[in-house]
Amino acid sequence: MQEVRVESLDGLEVRGSELRLSANAGSLSIVFPREVWDHVLISAEASEEPDAAELEELYDLKERLKAHAAEHAFEIALDGVGVGEPGLDYDLVLRPGGLLAVTTGYLFAPVVERELMVRIGACLAGDRLVEQAYAIGAVASEEALAAGDDNLKALSVRGRRCSTSRFEMAPELWQVLAEGLGWDNVEIFVNDGGV
Repeated sequence: MQEVRVESLDGLEVRGSELRLSANAGSLSIVFPREVWDHVLISAEASEEPDAAELEELYDLKERLKAHAAEHAFEIALDGVGVGEPGLDYDLVLRPGGLLAVTTGYLFAPVVERELMVRIGACLAGDRLVEQAYAIGAVASEEALAAGDDNLKALSVRGRRCSTSRFEMAPELWQVLAEGLGWDNVEIFVNDGGV
């Protein structure tokens, strides 16, 4: 195996299906076929740890959602409701007034992983109060976004991604995202099996 230390990056050029890097004052040329370059980009995923701005937006979303429920006299607005598993609580449980209203549990976490979605889903199946739930993270993994179903959804502040569209989202959640936080839309996570 040959090791070459790159001291400077002098140029980057795309020619057809290749990416060419010029380094070390032109003495080194590295050529990546498109397949290899795509693999490099996929492998170099962004950090799963949220940054301060993402955590702040997550906290702001939680507080604005709580204030929205108070301003609109929701039928149910509860803090810290047990999911059914020790140590796992919904941060908010909300139910607007009205005949077709749905009771929604919101769990906020810095990072939402598939395991959390599985735990919430298992408890949601037997829940008599909460009909649908959202696991909202400053960051949500693709596995978490894929793990939801009709009653359990994941939302990520990073990338403004969700496992459902804004049109199918709980109305109070979309109102707060759009009006309070200025979101124009959400990127719907699509996996190989569909949305």
